Parts: sequence; C-alpha cells; structure tokens
Amino acid sequence: MTASFLPTSMKKDNLKKTIYLSPRTIEDVEALFKIDNCGSQSEFIEKAIRYYVGYLMSDRNTDYLSPTIMSSVHAAADANTARLSRMLFKLAVETAIMSNLVAATIQFDPERYSTLRKECEMEVRKTNGDFSMDDALRWQRKVT
Repeated sequence: MTASFLPTSMKKDNLKKTIYLSPRTIEDVEALFKIDNCGSQSEFIEKAIRYYVGYLMSDRNTDYLSPTIMSSVHAAADANTARLSRMLFKLAVETAIMSNLVAATIQFDPERYSTLRKECEMEVRKTNGDFSMDDALRWQRKVT
C-alpha cells in the first residue's frame, strides 16, 4: 500500500503511541468516528484531543470553536452595531429638531441654559440614563 492511500493516523510523519482507554470510551469512539466523517478511530481521537487542547487554551486560542459559529457571531455583532448606529443617528436628528423647535419658541438666558445643562447631566448620571418626561415635569414642579 502506498502512503497516499494510508489513513491519516498511519502516515509516516505521525508517531505511534500506546494509550489506555476505558471500555466505555472505546465504545464511544467505535460508535462515533464514522458519524464525524473520520477515516479511522485514530483520526477521531486526534480531533478530540485537538478540540480539548483548544478548549483548555481558549483564553489564547479559539480554534476549538467552529469557524462557522465564529463567523455567525461576528456577523450578528456587525449587524447589531450597524442597527444601533442607524438608530442613534435617527435619535440625534430628532433631538436636533426638538432643540431647534424649543429654541425658536422660547426666550432662555444662556447662563440659565448652562446651569440647566449641568443639573441635567448630574440628574442623568444619578439615574443612570433612566430619565423621562414625567421625571422632568416632577423636577420642574419642585424647582418652580
């Protein structure tokens, strides 16, 4: 038999090692190696070892994760980033419209605006961004 027809586990650059496995593990290997499209039980065991080594080194290496899974995760993250960017842009446009409408309809002292801005920043920080129109109405009733 020539080397090109040998299974991966028997090619001349591989080393032969004796390992001891439990009967249950041997049964699993015999039952599953063909399902995983492996040419031999040795190939199946080698793939399993490489997967486990990748898992152990996962903080430095993600080879144990399927490239398909990784590309799906990246695609989902990219789609979410694009969607959030579009939503933030639309929100910024709406905020600019509202600011211009308010500025056009009321007379407000720039110094008073600066004070209000600082107070609003503190309030938004304090509430971790959870600030609604109802909160603003309650706040304005206390101030005036």
